[in-house]
Amino acid sequence: MILEFDAGNSCIKWRHLDPTNSVVEAEGSAVDVNGLMAAVIPERRPEFVRICSVRGGAEVDEISSWIKGVWDLELHVAEVSRGCGGVSNHYSDTGKLGIDRWLAMLAARQRSSEPCVVVDSGTAITIDVLDAQGSHGGGFILPGLRLMRESLEAGTGIRLTTGYSLLSLQPGHSTDAAVYNGTLSCLVAIIESVADSVLQASASQTVAPRLFFTGGDAELLAESTSLPGIEVVAGLVLDGLAVACPYSRAGLDTETD
Repeated sequence: MILEFDAGNSCIKWRHLDPTNSVVEAEGSAVDVNGLMAAVIPERRPEFVRICSVRGGAEVDEISSWIKGVWDLELHVAEVSRGCGGVSNHYSDTGKLGIDRWLAMLAARQRSSEPCVVVDSGTAITIDVLDAQGSHGGGFILPGLRLMRESLEAGTGIRLTTGYSLLSLQPGHSTDAAVYNGTLSCLVAIIESVADSVLQASASQTVAPRLFFTGGDAELLAESTSLPGIEVVAGLVLDGLAVACPYSRAGLDTETD
């Protein structure tokens, strides 16, 4: 059994993965390392442990010490590279590309060899483009839906109703509706614009790119986006760990293309 972690800005997701069939046997999330230690059962000994983290190194070190102390295992930390799993990174400073974005693209490439757009909707929204050759065409980083709304509240006199649920892409007839619908429409519009630009740049200009959605608002954004080729993959970032930190019972397989 493999134990995997995705330490994001808001929470630390974890899951137990059967390496023989990639079936998720258990999963959950915690807000901090202490909660993670309480959630993961020590008696379920993993064979291999790997992590993606956008948090500071101190928390990764704490998790690493915990893994070592409980199971005497090394924590394998995913890192961004110039190329891996059929994906090429064109950042001038390779390591400046977020590891969560990188892993999501690696996982998307395993699912499709077509041009694709990868949307990760967490605290921030990231939108990344891959062409048919797996070349990263760049991306966008925006505030997520909650962060957009909180910034409006912080910078204006607007006070929004918690739990507002009448979301649509139509103009609102109340302040709540105008803000909630406006922020949603903003993100949907840029996602559809990026997808259209990928289509226009493709050789055939007939096949729409694949759209992969992951993160907390993935379902909402996918349902609101009126494009073909949409797939929601809740564990896309964690799936990318298998590419960046491959495992075999003989040990860590360091072969990447």
